[in-house]
Amino acid sequence: MPSRGGRSPALRRSGRTAYSTSKPATLYLVHAYARLLPAGIDAVAYNPGFVPGTGLARDAGPVARFAMRRVLPAPTLTPLALSPGAAGRRLADVVLGTTPAPSGSYVDRGRAARSSEESYDPGREAALLETLDGLTAPRTGRTAGQ
Repeated sequence: MPSRGGRSPALRRSGRTAYSTSKPATLYLVHAYARLLPAGIDAVAYNPGFVPGTGLARDAGPVARFAMRRVLPAPTLTPLALSPGAAGRRLADVVLGTTPAPSGSYVDRGRAARSSEESYDPGREAALLETLDGLTAPRTGRTAGQ
């Protein structure tokens, strides 16, 4: 049954799956780029933590949308969550070097930390790079190894 915006519950679930799958993929890329990019070009992953008010639940059901809009902004008054503005300022601190984060780092809520053990899987990292090469090589004529 279609819902808000014509999106079915199955499509909303697939969107959440894609979002959660993209997070470890981003970490694989950051670790690979930290090794592959020339000196002076850094790759850093940034996790602001819980940031209500970003539109993440825009395709959720009415109860979840209500909670994200009316209830969950309250934790931004505590250390449990950040407002979009505070999350942006912390990201700026990483980009400007105010928050120390060497290339390959994972910055979690304003400090460099070790990411999950899964994010250091060299096999998955290599598979992702190979897939990206296959997807981009036809357009660029190059692969990441060149």
